[in-house]
Amino acid sequence: MLITRDGDFCRVDFHWTEDDPGHPAQDVLVRLIGATDYAYDDGDLAAYLMDRGEDGVWRLSLRLPAGLRSSYQLCPVRDAPLRGAHPDDERWAAIVTGGRPDPGLGTGIGPSTWPNYGSASVLSLPDAPEQPWLEPRGSASGKVTRHTLGDSTFWVYQPASTADEYALALLFDGKVWDGIGVTTLFDNLIAEQAIPPTLFVGIDSIHGLPRNQALTRPGVLVPFLLDELLPFVHSGWSVTSDPARTVLAGQSLGGLAAARIAFDHPDRFGRVLTQSGSFWRAAETPEEIDSPSLLDDFAGAVRVPVRVFQEAGSLERTLLLRNRIFHGVLLDRGYPVTYREYEGGHDYACWRGGLADGLVDLLGS
Repeated sequence: MLITRDGDFCRVDFHWTEDDPGHPAQDVLVRLIGATDYAYDDGDLAAYLMDRGEDGVWRLSLRLPAGLRSSYQLCPVRDAPLRGAHPDDERWAAIVTGGRPDPGLGTGIGPSTWPNYGSASVLSLPDAPEQPWLEPRGSASGKVTRHTLGDSTFWVYQPASTADEYALALLFDGKVWDGIGVTTLFDNLIAEQAIPPTLFVGIDSIHGLPRNQALTRPGVLVPFLLDELLPFVHSGWSVTSDPARTVLAGQSLGGLAAARIAFDHPDRFGRVLTQSGSFWRAAETPEEIDSPSLLDDFAGAVRVPVRVFQEAGSLERTLLLRNRIFHGVLLDRGYPVTYREYEGGHDYACWRGGLADGLVDLLGS
């Protein structure tokens, strides 16, 4: 890969060499998380298709904002040419499932790229926000233990440093966070005293339900959190009951769920960390979280004692607009809120830096 600065943009040159001559690629797609996916939605992937040179090397140049950060994969398409024939959903899923990290750059992030949750490279252009907490610094490592409650699974991170009473942070999609090494981030934040000693709980699954069911149904979520998970945590560790020192964190549907639950139960969850929250999503059944109703509640009901860290990506279209609307509601009602937009998409490569910044904002002195 070659990156050339051009004012507020960069020219990024990708290249790939065939690695299966017996079954050669008909086309090669550069899948930038967010940008390429929206190009698929728009029906035109041509801008992200590489060209094969006379030397057999596939190449593509893109002009991208200098502040962009994006997971990306290279997707060899071997069944038939992709250009000129927009794939249906089934073929598209097969194409992205075959994506792999850029061999010239290597893996930058673990399994986090929907829908294949495969490893990816990370493109971070010169003006992308710094992510200083991700790399190992020799900080003392906390202890991770794994637990099961019925058919629900989760892990608990206990810091290496002791405390009379730990702060508490609960993270939805714990399985993904565990797969991309989030505990290094926790070790660094605590060792550098950017946040107090904090017990982290990563929720892998809730009653064995699919993610989109578990995270959209308060009738499932609330009893699990209040009646099962929190009592288990408090029975095993010395953890705060102060809502001002308790963070509920989520991405996408998890960000929507965190806001809904904190509004309804501010006596238990006083800090919300929402990243690319799905505030566009209307309920399909009465049992589901309805984002228009949630925004109406924040706008019209008595203000609850909740502080919010909120972010969304420049490439997220309707989701970005709905996050801006939610932020406006919070400001109008006088909620303490930190809001930012990053140059990127629906992407753990962006969220992992935002998670650290949000924890510092919500728990740091």
